[in-house]
Amino acid sequence: MTTVRRVLPLLALAATALALPGTAMAGLRRPQPLVATPPQTTSFPDRVIDSGPAITARAARTASAYQAPDGTTVQVSFDAAYREDPSVAQSYVDYLGGIPHGAELSKLKLLLAPPSAVTEECGGVEGVLACYDGRTHEMIVPGEPTSTDSGVSTAYVITHEYGHHIASYRDNPPFQALDWGPKYWSSYKLICNYVLDGRLAPGAEGTFYRANPGEGWAETYARLTYPDQPWTFSSLLKPDAGALAAAKKDVLEPWTDSVTQPFVGRFTAGGPDEKIMQFPLTLDGGLKIKLSGPAHSNYDLVVSSLDKRRGATKTKGSQDSLKWSAACRQRRTETVTVRVLRRSGSGPFTVTVDYAG
Repeated sequence: MTTVRRVLPLLALAATALALPGTAMAGLRRPQPLVATPPQTTSFPDRVIDSGPAITARAARTASAYQAPDGTTVQVSFDAAYREDPSVAQSYVDYLGGIPHGAELSKLKLLLAPPSAVTEECGGVEGVLACYDGRTHEMIVPGEPTSTDSGVSTAYVITHEYGHHIASYRDNPPFQALDWGPKYWSSYKLICNYVLDGRLAPGAEGTFYRANPGEGWAETYARLTYPDQPWTFSSLLKPDAGALAAAKKDVLEPWTDSVTQPFVGRFTAGGPDEKIMQFPLTLDGGLKIKLSGPAHSNYDLVVSSLDKRRGATKTKGSQDSLKWSAACRQRRTETVTVRVLRRSGSGPFTVTVDYAG
């Protein structure tokens, strides 16, 4: 059974002193409480892992659960190089409980380690200050201030990493939110369109790190707490007020499911041979359009947007459908036009549209 802790600093220090013999403690490094210090710079590399071997801490003590101010519990462990200090763990959990979050906070695993150990445990890439494993939902972060030479505060590093944790618990089909960002932000920034143009690189953690929308999302999320920091990633990912609002919605009111909208119409003898329906597409994602008409009629579908034909059917009968696994907008609101064409017959029909929003 896990123990939930909220401790006072003096009691925490006393508990730590009893936990280890004096000779064993002498060789251990002291972690430091987290202070919400604004960064001098936000330029730092981290690492997100969502394939290959999971993060494996070289040595860590068993995690304990600490309670955030809203009652959420978070699992925290210390690298073996540290003295275990519940008051330090509590300062990190209190900070996390104070930045924008949802129910995903309770799923977080947090490992505090010396900065040099963080680099080692996050894959050994020089300069890496933190990492996040999207499968185990573990963050490895510094348990003390980062080097004064970097100008990056530990609080900022943790905020950025928590953005990755949020993304790992958000849906953005058919894209992976950890690499593309959550649905509302990703759609607002037209991520899919820029990826198709070759201007952004989802999941890139090397050369194209600053063109990685997953990292751009985490940086945008950090701007909800640190809004005045300079932008160091691709200008395509730079947040404006709309992007920040979309990011906040992804955190507090995340997208959960597609929209289904029916349109009905009827062809009459001697009447027009074309019926037109339109709907606004404001989110990227899957798009399905299905036509159902009378058994002895022949109706077809034609779908267009931005004055370009996107798809059409020419099958016999009136049970037609078109499907896109990823309908990627070129504008934040793109009007989709659906035309139903009558080749023969008459009678009512229904067009059912299923789309992200």
